Amino acid sequence: MQLAKQWNQAVRTDPTSPEAFLASVQDAGVVYGDRPLCVYRRPMFITHTTARRYLKLVSGLHRAIRVAREMIEADGLDGRPGSLAVRLGVGPEALALARPDPGYRSAAVLARFDSFLHNGRPQFIELNAESPAGMGYADALSTLFQSDPLLRKPRSITSMPSAEAAVRAVHAVWSAHHSEPRPQIALVDFMDVPTRPEFLLMQQHFERIGQDCVLADPRELDFDGQQLTHGGMRIDLVYRRLLVADVVRRPEACRALLEAYRAGKVMVINSFRTSLLHGKGLFALLHDPALHARLPDAITRVIKSSVPWTGILANTPASAAPAELRQTLLDEQREWVIKPIHGHGGAGVVLGWQCDRRTWEAAVEHSHSHVAQRRVEVGWEMFPDARSNYSLARVHPSLDPFLIHGKLAGFLCRLTDGLGNVSVGASQVPVFIVADGSR
Repeated sequence: MQLAKQWNQAVRTDPTSPEAFLASVQDAGVVYGDRPLCVYRRPMFITHTTARRYLKLVSGLHRAIRVAREMIEADGLDGRPGSLAVRLGVGPEALALARPDPGYRSAAVLARFDSFLHNGRPQFIELNAESPAGMGYADALSTLFQSDPLLRKPRSITSMPSAEAAVRAVHAVWSAHHSEPRPQIALVDFMDVPTRPEFLLMQQHFERIGQDCVLADPRELDFDGQQLTHGGMRIDLVYRRLLVADVVRRPEACRALLEAYRAGKVMVINSFRTSLLHGKGLFALLHDPALHARLPDAITRVIKSSVPWTGILANTPASAAPAELRQTLLDEQREWVIKPIHGHGGAGVVLGWQCDRRTWEAAVEHSHSHVAQRRVEVGWEMFPDARSNYSLARVHPSLDPFLIHGKLAGFLCRLTDGLGNVSVGASQVPVFIVADGSR
């Protein structure tokens, strides 16, 4: 903690005003809606030992998730009531999207775990396999903080840039399956979402590798049976930031993209098979003995040590969820969290240790497409808050590793006094890796 304390002390005497710092964040494009996404003027420091620990654990969990996906696909995506996909909470519309062959094997070229680090032990609580946000923001913040006068040289501090690696990976998937070297790429999402500033950052990373990339709202796309187009320009490859939940909710707005995808006329990364992995039911499968039987003992140990036990709350029996689970939740309220299987942004999450008894009992009774997950220990650190003249705020860091093809590719760090989601006010800071003993 020494380096963090030194930084916090130095902020108070540095001439850079809080207003100037927040303006620099805005200028760097690190904006969520109309607010600066970073309000704390300090990086998150982790040691090389911690980074190596994440590297090892992420590799093991990725292997388990790959086997889990194989189990789900082998059991069928036809929507049978007893199929593994249905028991894990994948809805009929999402299953229909998952059936077409995307043209490549990986179900999630880009992904992100959500995790908390406590006393050096990572605990992984969710997987964002859909279209993980934050890479562009993280790299922009790293660049911004590397020029901060408080980062005195020389110092053994490094970061893991992820955005350029991500766009190169997207391009490489295309190149592995097509002879044309330069596809026409569109980053697709509804353009009125608050993360649009990050789309601009990712667009710049595509341009830095010599690849044009347009930003496209799905309502602006057209499909004539042979080509997907945007403003008359052919689109070969879609970098999807559009959520499956948005597609299911607004199918007509996404009609052209879906028709081109089903016809095999456009490559979409990540593909729509992410719904097999993105739902929180996946973490229940990670604790299922049927999965463990297919894994080496070393991998099952990784799961048991770094993934809190998770069970499905549904009207029918589900993977790894005992019949007495609801009673356990009532008896041990402070030890559990209930989450919607398909929720995102923290919506619908109920923390047993933060709600009254009546609220908790109602959550337990009325949760039918949810998971219950054991509480994990969450650490806290002090960060200087530019909104209050750099006064120190006690916040919980969520350390979220990015994955590219299942390998560690950097970190997102969110700071919050509650749920770690930017949609409910969390802030983001860059992650710097320092030598052991200097943190």
